[in-house]
Amino acid sequence: MTLRYQWQSRGFGSDDYLAEYYYQGKLDAYPIFEFSIGGIWDLLTYHLPVAVAIAALAAFAIILAAALFRKFQGGLQDRAIAVLFSFCIAVSVGAAVLGIYPLGGIRQVIYLGPVVFLAAGVAFHWTADWLASLTGRGWLAPALAVAVVGGIVLAGVGDIRQDSPYKTNVNVKSVLAVLEERVREEDMVYAVYGAYPAIKFYQGKEESPANYYYGSYWCTDSGEPCLRGMVDLLLSLSNVPNRIFLVHTRESILEELELLGEQVSVEYVIAARYFNVTLIENVKESVEPAIRAVHAALVSEYEAIVSGEPVIRSGFDVYLSENTLVYAKEPCTRADTEAMFFLAPYPVDVNDLPEKRRQYGFDNLDFGFRGRGVIFDGKCMAAVPLPEYDIARISTGQYVREIAGFRHLWEGEFLFDEAE
Repeated sequence: MTLRYQWQSRGFGSDDYLAEYYYQGKLDAYPIFEFSIGGIWDLLTYHLPVAVAIAALAAFAIILAAALFRKFQGGLQDRAIAVLFSFCIAVSVGAAVLGIYPLGGIRQVIYLGPVVFLAAGVAFHWTADWLASLTGRGWLAPALAVAVVGGIVLAGVGDIRQDSPYKTNVNVKSVLAVLEERVREEDMVYAVYGAYPAIKFYQGKEESPANYYYGSYWCTDSGEPCLRGMVDLLLSLSNVPNRIFLVHTRESILEELELLGEQVSVEYVIAARYFNVTLIENVKESVEPAIRAVHAALVSEYEAIVSGEPVIRSGFDVYLSENTLVYAKEPCTRADTEAMFFLAPYPVDVNDLPEKRRQYGFDNLDFGFRGRGVIFDGKCMAAVPLPEYDIARISTGQYVREIAGFRHLWEGEFLFDEAE
């Protein structure tokens, strides 16, 4: 279940943020052993307090020694859990060494939590029984069990006090305080993709204020996608604000602000911290003429598209323009565009598909509206280029995820040759 999201060439994130959790060296015994020991230790201390992990390893070593010298007196279930734990750890180490799945103190190893806890419990239980049997004092087993439980509780409380499970290394509260103090009703607040979840959480409201908007782009390497997303948003507004409070995760975006024109002025309200706030003024004067020109072009394009006959009439009307699908809807609001779009072209020759898609017989070109489309004058329009190979038919629509899988909001299908 977990592996299917990681099953990619060289493993997911192996050349990025998860690189250190994959074995990167040559297939030599000592480096592999060193990587494996470090990964197992980080795995255990990710699930258990350090003191508990040390005690569990010691108890498990006693079990292994007893099994080796045929002194193991536990039941079948104890043996089964010990073998299961050893097998799972071996498979996990092997996957990390082969570059298939990461290993270490990361959330991707949460799937091993149940077997780690079971193995630690069996190790403590068997060791307590063994010590009681060795000393001939039956009361020692329950006494040690109580001591172990008490030690786990104390260690756990100590770890939680030192390392809260809630992330607090961001300055979102100070950002909200500044926004509450300085944002006027006619202003706009635009938070980029990496910033808005924390803002929405700390606002503690079911709905954000009407003048708060949230982007859909990560802008760590460049601020340009975020600013282009903001400009696209301005196209959909009937009244362009003169002041925009941009909440972003980059220390400086001055070089990208030329997208908004030379007349804008910039004030760094909060800078060089995790969340930054930049006030952009004179937006209306600088951007509105350009928006009018873009708006006129969009209206002309939309009218030209909808003057033709759609290949699908449904939740969105779908038009085939040369080798591009155009989705159009009127009336339309932002809520109509939130659900994902699915797009499945079925080729004439299945061998034209990417190798990993050939078994399914169709390509997966699912997309989100943001980045593909615009909203203006109560209309929505999105354009998606199609692959160059010959297409027999196309199935498309919108869907939402549910507990039982996916539910289609609307769907349609057409034969490519007939549509042309």
